[in-house]
Amino acid sequence: MKGIEQKIKYVETTSHISMKILVTGGTGFIGSYIIEELLEHDYHVRILTRGSTNKWGDNIEVKTGDITKFDTIRDAFEDIDAVIHNAAYAMDYGRKREMYKVNVLGTENIAKLCIENDIDRVVYTSSAGVYGFPDTKEPITEDSPKKPLNYYQKSKLLGEQIFSRYKEIKTSTIRPPLVFGAGGIGTKILLDRLANNSMIIIGDGNNIISVVHPRDVARCIRLALEKDNIGRAFNVVSFTSTINDFIGKLAERLDVKKPEKHVSFWIAYITGFLLEHLSKNPSITRFRVKTLATNREISYKRAEEILGYKPSFDLDKTVEDMVKWYVNL
Repeated sequence: MKGIEQKIKYVETTSHISMKILVTGGTGFIGSYIIEELLEHDYHVRILTRGSTNKWGDNIEVKTGDITKFDTIRDAFEDIDAVIHNAAYAMDYGRKREMYKVNVLGTENIAKLCIENDIDRVVYTSSAGVYGFPDTKEPITEDSPKKPLNYYQKSKLLGEQIFSRYKEIKTSTIRPPLVFGAGGIGTKILLDRLANNSMIIIGDGNNIISVVHPRDVARCIRLALEKDNIGRAFNVVSFTSTINDFIGKLAERLDVKKPEKHVSFWIAYITGFLLEHLSKNPSITRFRVKTLATNREISYKRAEEILGYKPSFDLDKTVEDMVKWYVNL
């Protein structure tokens, strides 16, 4: 009977009109796109944030609290049908204690409060970083080995493992790779380097990367919420390209010279290692070197087949969106 009741509850709560969604990290980069996606599809939205920022006005409900402090977020889970857990502390070096506190202990708090409030649907924003950098031309699937490189990637894998322990919760896990689009810090850093001619290509630049636009991440999250009643992991990708093609398109659209300087992988990697230990704000890290210089094609076939996901941003459209936002800063 319990299984039947849960299925009935799931069907009833998938009505957009009646379904109330709690979004953690809703005021951040990807979070803002998630909110817009949900509002466009008539969901009732509540965000949990440490501040009181609300650029959406009366369209959403705001609760303030810190996910690392259990009692400050308890009331945010009342009368909620599903949770999109997007809050995270994201850095590619250092600050392990803070990442553990937010990404692991904070996620544990989210899971416990879901159980406490009989919330059995969660969509968790993880990262394709859980696969590490296998440097293979074979597409990486959701079942590929998990070999995270840095602590951020490890903390996201630990977050996945937390939800997997709570069998009462059907958790859909979304794994985006490189996320580029309007509003992103990474977008600004990349285009700043292109604009001031300080970008150096690591290796020959012919390695394959997978990129996703935040709008596509948000749409995949919504589709998982609506269509995944089991709780699976899904990779989400907008396009796959070589570094040379991606950077070349950006330079062309930005009307700047395409980078011509190259450095070997190992020189860049050793430099990243040294700077991580010598600088509080390293300009290059081992993670960034691996990200930009290894082959990593992420397959989104599962999302396509199960969720009906199709990218709405290709290489050209993503480049256009990035540059249009950047030149108007």
